[in-house]
Amino acid sequence: MKRNGSRGCVTRKTRFGSRERDWLKGDAQRGCVCLYGGTVDSQPPASGPQASSTLQADLRLVLCSTTTTVEELCAQREVEGLYLQLHGDLLRRLDPSERPLQMVYDYLAAIGYQDPLRVQREAANSDLSCMIRFYSECPMNADQQERTLLTGVFSVRKGKTQLHKWAERQVLLCGTCLIVASVKDSLTGKMHILPLVGGKVEEVKRRQHCLMFSSAGPQAQTYFVNFDTLADYQRWHRQASKVVSQTISLVDLSCYSLEEVPEYLFYSQDLTHLNLRHNFMSLQGSGGLLNLPR
Repeated sequence: MKRNGSRGCVTRKTRFGSRERDWLKGDAQRGCVCLYGGTVDSQPPASGPQASSTLQADLRLVLCSTTTTVEELCAQREVEGLYLQLHGDLLRRLDPSERPLQMVYDYLAAIGYQDPLRVQREAANSDLSCMIRFYSECPMNADQQERTLLTGVFSVRKGKTQLHKWAERQVLLCGTCLIVASVKDSLTGKMHILPLVGGKVEEVKRRQHCLMFSSAGPQAQTYFVNFDTLADYQRWHRQASKVVSQTISLVDLSCYSLEEVPEYLFYSQDLTHLNLRHNFMSLQGSGGLLNLPR
């Protein structure tokens, strides 16, 4: 997994202002939590407990105390959940009862800070987010999206013969197969599933940004997909090329902070090996481990 903890570190100019300093005075259990990924208000809210200042487009400095829970912060920020990332590694969703500021204080104590006022000052330093960082939504980089699910509405033609017409269809690349919906922008009706392991993905030179997907075996099927942009074309070509080159039907989704198994993964009927290690799957629910196909 790509580590991105230090790349997004904020500068010391974006620490905190007079309102934050006033909030910290007189109580070592008060502090600030740097929260990434939230929305940005055009006007800063009024001062007070759990208020925040706009620092950057993706960063809020949230005022809270060591007793403030995730549930309280979510209600105040109008978000569904908070995520924790340590040292730029895996992200996990925090439980509603967990206390983010207390977690920061415990982290600082574990690395040697003892004086309560010094701990408070260090916890309010936004540079600390290089090591312990909170998100208001689960960030997903392009590489992760590419490995789990590619989807879009593109111009598609079935078969190699020119008699087949091009039509707009919803197309997905998930697991080991290409999925083409029978109706534009809809996955509620019939879906055409093309197994890709051992097949082919080739550039169509006579048409810009177009790929030919073919399954293996004597009953091989072929689909042509015309992408809107060069970036889409390259992304789909790269991921599909990895799938067709495999010798076994393997899908590796390890170390991606997943909470659910992707819904369309099990349209890959030839799937034999699935790696879900080092994620945060639940046992129950529609995407839980107890509901995996057997």
